[in-house]
Amino acid sequence: MIRWNRILTGLSRNAYILFAGFAICIAGAASQFGELNSSPNSSKAISGNVEILLSSDNSILEQALFGLQSSLDYPVRISYVDLLRSEYKDVPSYFKEIESSDTKLFVAIGSAAFKLARENLNRTPIVFTMVSHPKSIGIDSDNVCGVGMDVSISEFFKVLRELSPKANRVLTFYSQPEGEFFATEGDYFDLKYKLNFAKKKVSEENFRSSLEKVRGEYDAFIIVKDSLYNREIFEELSEFSKKNKMILMAPFPALVRAGATFGISPEYSKLGIETGELANRILSGKSSCKEEKVSLSDKPSFFLNEAFASDSNVIVPEELKERAKLTRLFTVGLNLLNEGKLKSARIVFENILKKDPNNQSVASYLQLVIEKMTGGKTKELLEAAEDFYKKGNYSRARAEFQKVLLLNPNLRAAKEGLSSATLAQSESERINAEQLVRSGKVFDGIKMYQSSLRTFPQNAKSSVELNHVRSSEYSKIPEYLKEGIELYSQRDYEGSIRIFENILLIDPADKRAQEYLRLSTKKKDAIRVLLDKTAG
Repeated sequence: MIRWNRILTGLSRNAYILFAGFAICIAGAASQFGELNSSPNSSKAISGNVEILLSSDNSILEQALFGLQSSLDYPVRISYVDLLRSEYKDVPSYFKEIESSDTKLFVAIGSAAFKLARENLNRTPIVFTMVSHPKSIGIDSDNVCGVGMDVSISEFFKVLRELSPKANRVLTFYSQPEGEFFATEGDYFDLKYKLNFAKKKVSEENFRSSLEKVRGEYDAFIIVKDSLYNREIFEELSEFSKKNKMILMAPFPALVRAGATFGISPEYSKLGIETGELANRILSGKSSCKEEKVSLSDKPSFFLNEAFASDSNVIVPEELKERAKLTRLFTVGLNLLNEGKLKSARIVFENILKKDPNNQSVASYLQLVIEKMTGGKTKELLEAAEDFYKKGNYSRARAEFQKVLLLNPNLRAAKEGLSSATLAQSESERINAEQLVRSGKVFDGIKMYQSSLRTFPQNAKSSVELNHVRSSEYSKIPEYLKEGIELYSQRDYEGSIRIFENILLIDPADKRAQEYLRLSTKKKDAIRVLLDKTAG
């Protein structure tokens, strides 16, 4: 049997989270994120743009809080459900104060906080995060929106197929409606990954006998969120899986460490960042809960227990080992960030992005680190660039985006902004060129087409239109050449230079124009030198 205290090793003793009927000890450090007002019952206590309520002070919720605070641009006040219950005669009075204050937005972190907010708030918009199955609490309101934390069972099936291409039958047990809800999703995704999924309702009393009945029949078992899985049952399931060479999948990293093959879970700090960005859009008037509704975070974290996999005779592909390694490295970066070791955190995040350039979660944290290191300079430059872009000043926008990329070469928003501004500037120059040609200023138009192509060489419209103008002017080259030679003979070198340059705008390879331009320039320079000597 696995010793359950392995789960607790290295973790703080002052905070706990209850998952699926058993307690997992996790770190808690609420004080580093914000202080609760010492007089929450006073009218002064309920003030500020954003009120944040956490279900508890466990470290998982604190990670989301940290991410939220790092991205939120508005003042906040932080409260905890247990403190509300102890300091208010009744919880509804707290929410009445919220409704009567200048609070613009209420953020609920965790299911308990969200449930209380839904039951007691009517006018104040509610943004939730770190809530599993939010529909069960209620999201059918234009005043409610948030970021979901549920990871689709298809993510587990996808990794299972990578881990064991020959795997076929997958099983789960549940005992409660919530567990059945999560398990039912498997019925819709198993065939997509060429798997045969089954779910069975069991109880604590018949769990062992139910497990024995399926011995040797299944290749993998997935733990769903259900109160069935207490400590004793998890240990028994873990040992059973190992002995019977069955891949065990879990929804929390602590369970993977305790004895499961792999796990997939959302990146909690990233959920917080996305929640803060959502809140910013609402508070700035750019959006509303009615428009936002519920978004799901992508790129969940992947955890692997190589020792457990080895004991189960599971050969893990190098790609999955590398993915798990990057997850561990990401955790190191987060810890460094939380400790204020910004330079070290930046190095870690940059190293991850070298191996996984499309990891937007890491890119978000790298941006956060750089913001802290530069005092918000990148954000300021990015806003300036976007403002120039909106005003149609694309060259200035490009310059500002390039400044941002000097500070953070991995910032997708700056890369995409620079690309958009470059294309927009090229198109603007093409349109100007077209107008110049139509107004009879052919050579100025050709120069503008060339500018458009220097800005964005792949601008096909500019290339086609430039070739068309050159073709229409090509027959006039002999006439232009005759005029240029006459001016050269008359020692009007400035005039001849202008003519020969125009010819080369039409046909850059014209040898006669090239030679006469060289001679005209040489004569003009000689005259200037002579005049300078005479003046001296």
